[in-house]
Amino acid sequence: MKKELPMIFVCPSEYLKEITADALDAHRSWLRAAVSSADVISAGRRDPATGGVIVLRAADAASAHRFLEGDPFTSGGFARYDCIGYNPTMGDLQG
Repeated sequence: MKKELPMIFVCPSEYLKEITADALDAHRSWLRAAVSSADVISAGRRDPATGGVIVLRAADAASAHRFLEGDPFTSGGFARYDCIGYNPTMGDLQG
C-alpha cells in the first residue's frame, strides 16, 4: 500500500494589531525551527504588508491549524491564519 503524503497548505495571515519587536523575534525563531524540521516549505510577508503567507505540510486542515497555534503571532493575538489545502500535481511540490 502506498503511503499517503502530507497535504500542502497555503496559509495567508492577516495582521490584527501592531507587531512588536519581541513578537517578531519570537515569530522568526519559530519559523526557523519549522523550516529546519521541514514542516514549513516557505514563508514571507505579503505585499503590501497586511499579513504574511506560510506554505506548510500537514496531514489535514486540523493539523495545519494546530501547527499554526504554535506561532507566537497567533498565540499573542497579532495575526489570524486561513489554511487552504491542496494536493500539487504539477511543479516542484508535486507528490
